[in-house]
Amino acid sequence: MSKLKKYLFLTFSITFLSWGMIAVYTQIKNIPFGSSIALYILYILGVIGPAIAGITVSKRSDSKEDFSMFLKSCYQPPKNLNWYLFIIVIVLVFSLLPYFVVGGEQIVPVQYILLQIPIFILIEEIGWRGFMLRELTKRIPALTSTLLVSIVWIFWHLPLFFIIGTYQYEYLNIPVFSISVISFSFLLSTVYYKTKSIFLCIMTHAFCNSVLNVFVSNQSLLGGIIALVFSLFIYLLFVNNRNRSLIMKKVDTYIE
Repeated sequence: MSKLKKYLFLTFSITFLSWGMIAVYTQIKNIPFGSSIALYILYILGVIGPAIAGITVSKRSDSKEDFSMFLKSCYQPPKNLNWYLFIIVIVLVFSLLPYFVVGGEQIVPVQYILLQIPIFILIEEIGWRGFMLRELTKRIPALTSTLLVSIVWIFWHLPLFFIIGTYQYEYLNIPVFSISVISFSFLLSTVYYKTKSIFLCIMTHAFCNSVLNVFVSNQSLLGGIIALVFSLFIYLLFVNNRNRSLIMKKVDTYIE
């Protein structure tokens, strides 16, 4: 079994088993998953499934040097401050452009953007961008790799639409959500290909979730399309498939 197949099998086994049990229980009892500590623990287990799978498969398949470099990219912040400025700018435009075009509501003060970041740190990026995108890019073009990760990422989220109490269950529909996932995937791919830092992908994910939790856009197809157009523009501007050989050469290299 290839590394990617092992990763996907382990990821979906952990997440679908955890979230599947929550979905069945909340539907039968008609209660939100947050009402039970046990259910919340299962929810967290499902969230970190990609990280568990990425680390496990990488440890078993990679050399000690490659695995050490992989972990370093996950936990060590890059020293280049320009990358942080880059992330702040693209995340703010990505998050706020739909908000100002289609409308929305600011539900908490602006300072909550920084205060909430620790809450939204999701190490699932260790699996998606850190492992899966890296492995795909070794074999196929960056654009195709990003699209494949997007499709798998959408499918991975599906159980959340059946768990009472999740944002997906309460407010979202699958078509609009799918467009949002694809657009966010291209944004995160841009960060990964430009910085080669999984840590920055994790922080980008957390920062974006925090902004979106302060400035809540009206859920609409137009808003999703606006975000997608922007993320594609950023991707095509900074990630050129003509540089694929350079990307492949550096994809396992941590750049400070």
